[in-house]
Amino acid sequence: MKLERLQQQFAKALHYQAEGEACGIISDSFSAEERMQIYRNNFIISLSEVLQATYPTVQALLGEECFLQIARQHVLNQPLSKGDVSDYGQHFDHTLQRFDAVMQAAPYCTEVARFEWALDLSQQCFANVEPVPLMPLAQLAQLPPEKHEDICFHLRPDAQLFASQYALFSLHHAVQNHEINDLNIHQPEQGVVITSSNGVAIGHPLVSHDFHLLQKLQKHTPLAEIEPQLLSSLNAMIELGVIAGFTLTSSDDVSENNY
Repeated sequence: MKLERLQQQFAKALHYQAEGEACGIISDSFSAEERMQIYRNNFIISLSEVLQATYPTVQALLGEECFLQIARQHVLNQPLSKGDVSDYGQHFDHTLQRFDAVMQAAPYCTEVARFEWALDLSQQCFANVEPVPLMPLAQLAQLPPEKHEDICFHLRPDAQLFASQYALFSLHHAVQNHEINDLNIHQPEQGVVITSSNGVAIGHPLVSHDFHLLQKLQKHTPLAEIEPQLLSSLNAMIELGVIAGFTLTSSDDVSENNY
């Protein structure tokens, strides 16, 4: 059997889509299928541990036993596409939706999963940031007034905008500080997740004006096309540290070396 074919069969067997014999496993005191089951168990346990690390609040809400049952289904239905597991776990909220009893008992758990994935994704982007040629914010003061309407602010690569019908920013803070008893989970919240210099993802709840401004900036909307009432939030967003820098949209853009 060629190596590529063997790898394909082995991947299928890990997900119960092929038998051990199809992978070239030799039977002796243990059958090929029994040996394959050992691989399957280790594979499922390893990826379930990744999911536990990514979704600790979901596990706390559902309990470890329930969480591991759902994690097993996610592993079997969401194949690992590469050897690096650091970004494994996306769409866990979709897997949760398949469990009716869980959704009836904790209908907000899918939103909690979405939020925890935003935290994880922010950390991934922070760790794997690729340099982008932007003008630093310090050069805004040197920019001619006629250029102001051409400014396009750029959010940090690790900035993840998030909105929900539930108070997930407050929930995350409450879990971190063991203050969950006074939480009203049914309060809609929106905000941004960014990762600190020490690699910790932090959720910042925002009022609607601040959040809508960030939505505009995320699309690289120039200041001339942003509603004046939203621009009143600009200084607060700069102070929050969510903006990485800026570019200009005019055809005669001047390089940063000219300012």
